Amino acid sequence: RMLALALGVPGAALGRRVARGGRKVREIPRVARSRLVAAVVPCSAGGQGFAGRRLSTARCLAHRLGRGRAARCFAAATATADGDDDGDAPSNAIASSSCPGAKPPVEETVDVGARGDVGGIEWASRRILALDAASPGWWNPPAPYGVAPTPALSSTRDIGPPGRYADGAWWRGNVPDDLHPPPPPPQLLSVAPMMDYTTAHFRHLCRLLSRHTWLYTEMEVDQTLVHTDHPRLDRYLDFPILTHPSVLQLGGSDPETMARATAVAAPYGYDEINLNCGCPSPKVAGKGAFGAALMPEPELVRDVVAAMRENSGGAPVTVKCRIGVDDHDSYDHLCRFVEMVASAMSPTRTDGRPLFAIHARKALLAGLSPAENRTVPPLRYEWAYALARDFPEVAFVVNGGIDTLEEAAEVARGVGVPNGGGRLVGTMIGRAVHADPWGVLSDADVRVFGAESNPRTSRRDLLNEYVKYCDATRGRFGTTKDGYSVPSTRHLMHPLQNLFLGEPNAKVWRRRVDEALKEHARNPDVGVGDILERTLGVLSDETLDAPPGDGSTNARHGVKRSGVTLGNLPPMPTRSALVPASR
Repeated sequence: RMLALALGVPGAALGRRVARGGRKVREIPRVARSRLVAAVVPCSAGGQGFAGRRLSTARCLAHRLGRGRAARCFAAATATADGDDDGDAPSNAIASSSCPGAKPPVEETVDVGARGDVGGIEWASRRILALDAASPGWWNPPAPYGVAPTPALSSTRDIGPPGRYADGAWWRGNVPDDLHPPPPPPQLLSVAPMMDYTTAHFRHLCRLLSRHTWLYTEMEVDQTLVHTDHPRLDRYLDFPILTHPSVLQLGGSDPETMARATAVAAPYGYDEINLNCGCPSPKVAGKGAFGAALMPEPELVRDVVAAMRENSGGAPVTVKCRIGVDDHDSYDHLCRFVEMVASAMSPTRTDGRPLFAIHARKALLAGLSPAENRTVPPLRYEWAYALARDFPEVAFVVNGGIDTLEEAAEVARGVGVPNGGGRLVGTMIGRAVHADPWGVLSDADVRVFGAESNPRTSRRDLLNEYVKYCDATRGRFGTTKDGYSVPSTRHLMHPLQNLFLGEPNAKVWRRRVDEALKEHARNPDVGVGDILERTLGVLSDETLDAPPGDGSTNARHGVKRSGVTLGNLPPMPTRSALVPASR
């Protein structure tokens, strides 16, 4: 079959048979008479053994028989699968430029990046450097891909000796006091974890807007962390120290792997580590079998939380979940989940109780997309108040459908608690913060946390501070082969795209920014400050210098209230049976 392909035998049926045989087939049209050449690339990591010798023989025959372009194309396509080639050749190489239509892969090899103090911005990796200096050899590389990790912290060849991360004493003893996380404020308001949104850059922007709002990271998958070595872990776990209080959200369902992932993250010094039990994405709850798919298995979640707690370095382990999943959507199911999982959780530093962030919707894993799962299932805030009533020893933060700072402030003050319901600790706001960061967060410290002033006086003030961060961070991890900085100017501009939501000429400004980014995407001399200098002229001084809370987007456009504190909620549910958590 390989020889026939090398000789350019016409017809696509043979190519289809090869495809069914487990190899990637690229069919390249040659002439109008439907003759095809299939460039076959092995899927295996190395072209050795019997398959490699077979491809090598076919390549030699193609050259010897000299059937022109077909032979050259096949020879080029299979060059890296030759059993006699060096093992350093990339396994996913494809045909060279001698094969029509072939595109060489773009290698995105970047530097491991600067660590610690980067251009005046202090990152949590300073703590890793301090551990390197105080306890040389404390870290050993994790298991490579394809190798099952050993049980968490079970030997000195692993991340560390048993119990090293149990209570944080070892970490605090080897990290200078000035690098310890500061005492966190109460979790009255938090920014929800959102994939592709709550990046380190967006969280830094949020911190410039509010000193006290809790910030959650994007979800990091346990397998990613346990198979990544220092210093490349910085790409996933490093964060500006300024952004405390920060919460790392992890996703996974295996207690041992989650324990390892938690131990890998613990030295960075997050304020809390959160377990994702609410994401309905097919990649997470479907193929990944974690996220919202964990809610029907409270015993497993309890074991995962216990394993995380033992390896979190003293950071409290919290849980974010829905009120139900598919057919497991009764209040009794939810109470059993909370009761069993809370038995394995540790108290938070601010409240002294285990904390759940409750998204007040159920998740439908079959039939609804992630976006639909955020809007179609009805909101049931009365369930969150009922949980606070039935579990006074547990703290609850409510999430879902809350759009305005006014609602967040009322929940923080305890306004609108239904008769007989328990009081919620605070609120968690997600996409509304990304859609209007200035409107939601610029006045949060004063209105929600009771501070005397807000950190930023205007959007202009905010941009001046954010540009300092961008200048220090752009290109921190080097430059890709095709000339883009990592992180790039576009990535750093992304958190600003909705900063002027609802303001005059906001759309014109975004269009100007996009044009400037396209023109200067690879220009190392053009940063975020230069882009802003070229585009902010379309906005008025009144817009740029307006203080927080003055004509906010919520007030101007009448953003719909979610009803969380309106006092017109349905009756709260009650438990039909009490089931001990030990069962």
